[in-house]
Amino acid sequence: MMLPLLFAVASLCSAKEQVVFSCATTTKKVVSLCSSSPLTADAGYLQYRFPGLTFPATREHPKNFFLSGTMMFSGGGGAYLKFTNADYTYAVFTGIGKGWEKEGVVVQKAGKQIAYLQCKGPLTSQLGPDFFDRVKIPKDPNESNFEIP
Repeated sequence: MMLPLLFAVASLCSAKEQVVFSCATTTKKVVSLCSSSPLTADAGYLQYRFPGLTFPATREHPKNFFLSGTMMFSGGGGAYLKFTNADYTYAVFTGIGKGWEKEGVVVQKAGKQIAYLQCKGPLTSQLGPDFFDRVKIPKDPNESNFEIP
């Protein structure tokens, strides 16, 4: 009997797309950031996907929809992409510090956290300054206000 591959990272991206970020959350739902292959500074698309939500609904370049941010910590750092959909702001993030590591999605409404979907298990992530610069995703003007839960 063959056992399933349990260490493969679940993704909502198609085989023709790049997985920019993907993980299964503690709610057992998968969250993914999927992009065209290639995604460049002036061509391609990036979409946030979660059961019941695809953002943006059309396949467009991320510079019009997403903001990027980076953080520095003792013994590490972090990066995030955020977007606003109606009254909600979503931030997909990764972070590592001295003795801790966290990844997931924070959802806010009116500046207050209403959900935190923490990644559980294997993770794929290209989030970071190299990716943000290469794709030309604008910097979040409120970067200093983002906190990892």
